[in-house]
Amino acid sequence: MTRSQDRSQNSAQKSPKNFAQNSASNASAQIPTGSPLADAIAAVVPALPAARLLGATLASVPPIEKGDGSPVTAADYVLQALVVAGLRARSVDGRVPLLGEEHADVLATSGRPDVERLVVDAIRSMLGWRDRAAALRAIDGDEPRAGEPYWTIDPIDGTKGFLLGMQCSVCLARIEGSRATIGVLGCPRMGPRGDLSVHTDGPGVIYAAALGVGAFECDASGAAQSRLTVDAWNGSTVRWARSLNRSKNAFPSRLEPCIATIGSFTNQEMDSQCKYALLARGDADLVIRMPRAPGHSECIWDHASGTLIAEVAGACITDAHGRPLDFSHGETLAANVGIVCTARGLEARVLPAIAALAGAVPA
Repeated sequence: MTRSQDRSQNSAQKSPKNFAQNSASNASAQIPTGSPLADAIAAVVPALPAARLLGATLASVPPIEKGDGSPVTAADYVLQALVVAGLRARSVDGRVPLLGEEHADVLATSGRPDVERLVVDAIRSMLGWRDRAAALRAIDGDEPRAGEPYWTIDPIDGTKGFLLGMQCSVCLARIEGSRATIGVLGCPRMGPRGDLSVHTDGPGVIYAAALGVGAFECDASGAAQSRLTVDAWNGSTVRWARSLNRSKNAFPSRLEPCIATIGSFTNQEMDSQCKYALLARGDADLVIRMPRAPGHSECIWDHASGTLIAEVAGACITDAHGRPLDFSHGETLAANVGIVCTARGLEARVLPAIAALAGAVPA
């Protein structure tokens, strides 16, 4: 087996490549004005410069530890308020049905007045003055009604990457029934297709898709630059986009021996749903997520945006048992086991290769 570690994420260039160099033709990259997809992109656009600003100014503030042990930063709350405000401004009835990762009541009861004060001040700066209660209310959307389509937001996916000045993403998706139908990834430190470096000064890239419309690479203003199309896997070395392992005591990967049975592979390690963007734009062939433990289900906001963008671009998306993702179970993908995202054709090799691991988790 041949392995190579691609750690080009650790090198930052001063400015990203010109989008025109990465797009043979922009003529087909048109997103209907005023469409739900256009509105979703517009809601995420302000979050890119805000994420870089907050990363530079609030990264030293210790995060709050939530009940499940996961961290939430002051920036998470501010960026969620920013995206919710963008959706609300474009909503016909002013409502934003939402299942979001962050909740204002966690902040209000955290016992961290320092973080709450920073959040309230930042929301006032970005959205206009309001009292404390109104500033906190801006973080939350509205409770979805029975059967109503809703939005799900992960304001900063890849918290460690965000805090360390590496890749992270602002993730927004619309869920209708069992399907994600709209997905937007705001990637404040990514360059366009073919550029794997970290751009700490931006301007960033946006990836977006809607069922029946298409998948697109957009610049930081939200203007579509090219339509995304995933080529079929050609049988060559598998380019595996995978999570960055920062453990000082790295354990052997359960997946590596499985993927090695397919042939040689390379690694592109990074945080967040940016990995799905790499596959959707043709810079990776495989993204895979297996349960941490039996009974563990993935949260919808951690995957809805990226998997939809990759799927609409032409990738194959299933769980580890080959089933479609089912978003009809609230906050988690409770009916699925893991996630497998591949270039078309590669799934026929990957799913059998991980069958032993998948079989250890009840279908």
